[in-house]
Amino acid sequence: MRCSALTIVSKCRGSYSLTESYGSIQSRLGQAFHEFARAKVLGLKVDRESIATRYALTEGELKDIDYGIYNIQIKIPEGAIVIADDKKLTGLNGKITGTPDVAIYYDRILTIPDWKSGWGDVEDPESNNQLLGYAGMALELFEKEKLEVDKIVLLIVQPKLNQVKTAVFTPDQIKARMTDIARIIDEAEDPKAEFTTGPWCSSCFKSMHCPAFAGQVKSLATFIAPEAAIMTTEKALAIMLPLSRACRTVADKVDALAKAYVDINGPLDLGAGQTFVRVITDKKEVDSRIAFETMKEYFPEEEIWKVCSISMEKISELARKTKRGLSTIVSNRLAEVKAITTRMAVQYRIVKGGDRGKIERETAGQGVS
Repeated sequence: MRCSALTIVSKCRGSYSLTESYGSIQSRLGQAFHEFARAKVLGLKVDRESIATRYALTEGELKDIDYGIYNIQIKIPEGAIVIADDKKLTGLNGKITGTPDVAIYYDRILTIPDWKSGWGDVEDPESNNQLLGYAGMALELFEKEKLEVDKIVLLIVQPKLNQVKTAVFTPDQIKARMTDIARIIDEAEDPKAEFTTGPWCSSCFKSMHCPAFAGQVKSLATFIAPEAAIMTTEKALAIMLPLSRACRTVADKVDALAKAYVDINGPLDLGAGQTFVRVITDKKEVDSRIAFETMKEYFPEEEIWKVCSISMEKISELARKTKRGLSTIVSNRLAEVKAITTRMAVQYRIVKGGDRGKIERETAGQGVS
């Protein structure tokens, strides 16, 4: 498995089955950026016209890359051993391969920066399995060459954000992570590996062909339009998107109508042990001025400022984090100094279970049952 595949595979084991080369494809701009970055870090002459021609870069794209490259500042000490992204590494007995942007070995310290060309947030090096994989492979290489490594420094470099994330590991810690990565690879290469949908789907190169991500939409489109001989993702979207937008509008109207119904008639029996009800609850409101002064009796001032959009949920969270049992003490004290007032709030919810008597007690006086 390519190391770059680990970013998605760590979250969705099934994604690897979509293509064996998964994760090896980089965007046009990303590839161009890495060529410029490598030349700058290694002090090499860069042929701008050649890169611009090969990647069909516009003047605007070149300026955007220049902006990011300007912020890259990585000094390589004299006498350091350097591995650049033209050297392919392997690890875990051939289970994993990859080419780190650069790896620098100097004074028994292995430093591996990984630069990212985009604006989006990137997973921290502590949990970034792609970067951890590079570290494990580089460590294997240097140990085979009888070079001792005392610590490994991993960096995520995002020049457009002018941001660097850093984490430091011992060799034993990296080896332990590689054991976990080996397990991820085994699970992903299992033909029965499951697909897991989530935010990462938007950055998956094969999400349009994923049975979990696009497949469900295709199945629904086939149910609605069974006459379609071949249901492609494009055709499924053409069928479903107009319906989706219309259904969203209708859903809001259904919700509003249901609330109006229970306001007038009382709980609505939905069948299968579910009932839609209107519930009157007590909502606590906090007087920030009084609460702030009172909370100084229990917490450092800098901690209080963090919850000063003040809500009882945030106050309770701070109290639980500070000391067991403090939540009740603080809540009672705030009530004592009248920093908390209580008002009625209306909530609508679906409740499960067949205790009709309990539902009627909780919703007493709400409409006619």
